[in-house]
Amino acid sequence: MDAAVKAGVGRVLYTSHQGAAADTPFGPGPDHAATEQIFAGSGLPWTSLRNGFYMHSLQWLLGPWRETVAIAVPANGPVSWTSGSDAAEAAAAVILSDGAYDGPVTITAGSAPTFEDIAGIASDVTGRAVRFELLDPDEWMRAQTAVGHLEFMARFLLGMYQAAAGGFFAGTDPLLRTLIGHEPQTVRDYLAQD
Repeated sequence: MDAAVKAGVGRVLYTSHQGAAADTPFGPGPDHAATEQIFAGSGLPWTSLRNGFYMHSLQWLLGPWRETVAIAVPANGPVSWTSGSDAAEAAAAVILSDGAYDGPVTITAGSAPTFEDIAGIASDVTGRAVRFELLDPDEWMRAQTAVGHLEFMARFLLGMYQAAAGGFFAGTDPLLRTLIGHEPQTVRDYLAQD
């Protein structure tokens, strides 16, 4: 940051994450929060795009639900799943705004369904009753490593589920719709694509 200040760079645009906080169980969250603090103290103009959790992550986080007809997770909580393409459109609009957005800017979809809600949405989309199962975190970890997932990656994902349960990804903001000029993609839209 010192080099950026010395060089006299203009506005810094940083891709952060919704729920950036020192106390979040989601691994990158404390780093994003610390980075934003550095920007805030730098004297430079800055914008931090706090994007909602990218929707394409659902393909990993929901597990093989189409085969098992069950969404089995180690914690349940609301997440404002946000399309990566919508977030990219919003970032372009922020860049072109000539500094209209300063500091942390929340870029999220308009709703934050829980994993249990997503099981209901999946049931509607597929016409099959998709069960929701809340697993013991230790049991979930054992199942992950049993199928060959590396333990550190499973722990990383567990932190994401726990952050959702803690409400770190629950917030929604209408700014995304305003920036892109259309309704953001929804979880229903995403599940219906397959």
